[in-house]
Amino acid sequence: MLLCVRERLVNDTHNHSSLQRQFSQGCREKFEDGESETTCISHFLPTSRRIVQFSNGKGPGPDSRIVYIDGAFDLFHAGHVEILRVARELGDFLLVGLHNDQTISAKRVHRPIMNLHERSLSVLACRYVDEVIIGAPREVSRDMITTFNISLVVHGTISESDDFQKEEGNPYAIPISMGIFKVLESPLDITTTTIIRRIVANHEAYEKRNEKKSASEKKYYEAKTYVSGD
Repeated sequence: MLLCVRERLVNDTHNHSSLQRQFSQGCREKFEDGESETTCISHFLPTSRRIVQFSNGKGPGPDSRIVYIDGAFDLFHAGHVEILRVARELGDFLLVGLHNDQTISAKRVHRPIMNLHERSLSVLACRYVDEVIIGAPREVSRDMITTFNISLVVHGTISESDDFQKEEGNPYAIPISMGIFKVLESPLDITTTTIIRRIVANHEAYEKRNEKKSASEKKYYEAKTYVSGD
């Protein structure tokens, strides 16, 4: 997150694909001031057993009311937990669709912060989630609704993509036409963006504090005179 902000401030000519490579592969970036920074990249390798360990391992019953909610769920936070809780209360089984990294980065620059596998395990670890579709399509199709026997499709009022109704080709057009779509009032107004802003703000405050401390130390040593041992 800090790398994204630093890169935009230092050099706006870096393109998005270059930044994506930094997050996916890791690199040492040299800035104009001569400093170098290294990104810390996760090389997490998911296995089927590891994914099962995060899941409750229970499938829906034949008459279960299946609720579907999708999104990025990046930097899994309290806002995500609360909307998933509300969604789960509307049915017997909560199915969460996670958009892949390419879908997210096409909509928002410098996202996602966490990759698809990391986001999948974060969501699966939530007690309200029964199953996750890893790399779910942006559009909720009729075939998808039939395949997973979805009874209700929901979307929160607080979202990184809350302008979906203004998009060309509403991704929820089919469930809306089928009368199985519902917008849920999000209990919290936290988003991934607000969390990033908090972290960046804290980082800037930390840097300013250190700059002030360094300046005071420099002033002290410049004014310091020789002290005799006598």
